[in-house]
Amino acid sequence: MCGNVADTTIRQDDAGRYNLNDLHKAAGGDPNNAPSQWMRNKEFDQLKAEVIHQNRCANLHISPANSIRGGPSQGTFVVKELVYAYAMWISPKFNLKVIRAYDQLQTDGVAVAENAAEDLLENPLPYMEKLLGQAKQYKAERDQAVEKKTSLTSHLLNLFPGLNSPCPAVRSLKWS
Repeated sequence: MCGNVADTTIRQDDAGRYNLNDLHKAAGGDPNNAPSQWMRNKEFDQLKAEVIHQNRCANLHISPANSIRGGPSQGTFVVKELVYAYAMWISPKFNLKVIRAYDQLQTDGVAVAENAAEDLLENPLPYMEKLLGQAKQYKAERDQAVEKKTSLTSHLLNLFPGLNSPCPAVRSLKWS
């Protein structure tokens, strides 16, 4: 879960992209504002191409948009920049809601939907359990990624022992 916009939970995929279908629901669900309508316009294609270009320059290999058909995780998931563009395409008012929800999540680490505030105050345990579960999941995913990277590095060093020492060309340089 990423957070809430207009009392709607916005889901994220494993790559951290946000579900546009959830945002569409938060915006009122008008068929004219459906993600598929927005993704047909030239501005979407241009922004997506620019995100791809900048991701390559930064050596990031995450597609800015991914559609999943069927199953419990179905929907169109996009990176934050495309979320802002989609929200702006819908309306300035909705764009501001999205920006403020994301800002609250980044600033506070947690975002509470307005309709859940009273329940949270009266019965915080279920919310804390969900929050702790998410934190444990994120930590496990991070630990697994670190372990995978460490294992891969170790494997490469075993295959290519010279990788651990400076290459001869670098050693021959005289730095003044």
